[in-house]
Amino acid sequence: MLIDLHVHTAVSSPCSQIDPTLLIKVASGTALDAVCVTEHEDTEGARVAWRLGGELGFPVFRGIEIYTELGDILVFGPTRPRYPTMTPFRELLSEVRESGGVLILCHPCRGAHDLFDTMQPQTAEFLLANIDAVEIRNGGTTPEANSAAEAMAARHGLPGVGGSDAHFLMQLGRCLTVFERDITNEEDLVREIKAGRCRAVSASEIDQAVVPELGTRYLGG
Repeated sequence: MLIDLHVHTAVSSPCSQIDPTLLIKVASGTALDAVCVTEHEDTEGARVAWRLGGELGFPVFRGIEIYTELGDILVFGPTRPRYPTMTPFRELLSEVRESGGVLILCHPCRGAHDLFDTMQPQTAEFLLANIDAVEIRNGGTTPEANSAAEAMAARHGLPGVGGSDAHFLMQLGRCLTVFERDITNEEDLVREIKAGRCRAVSASEIDQAVVPELGTRYLGG
């Protein structure tokens, strides 16, 4: 199953220009099996897209992207409707662990100085010991930064996921997550990520050599 785990819409992310109805119509015409709407600090856009997905017959899963002092975190599973601009990581960790959700460190190596250049080693170890997966393919991040994130996830034995981080429709599907099993709801999504039954790919990697079961379908062959 092929899912874009990281998409923003104009409903709750002012930085996005994606209309949720158009998102679903475009996504349903690609090889994507579902999309996840992950607005910044707010769940309204995800709820709107989820309802529209039900009406239009295309799966949309609800998530949220939350800024913390230790980096941006994607959360799937039960959450508050909205969060402040900065949420302390320990507070978020306690909340998500209690609710049974999943925490994904997203685009950790983006920028000239990545997240770990200025973080104390013990802080970095604490962070990586308390997340469930790392976004190792992010559509708004350079291949070099994605490779660094992939190496970091491998060193710590963490699953890697992918998402486009789309803010415009043309960006949809640039990076994706391939799931071994069918995902029908957010509970399935949380379980499969925690179990590591997934892998991250970029659109350019989806070919017969990398993902044989999906390559022809994605490339329109």
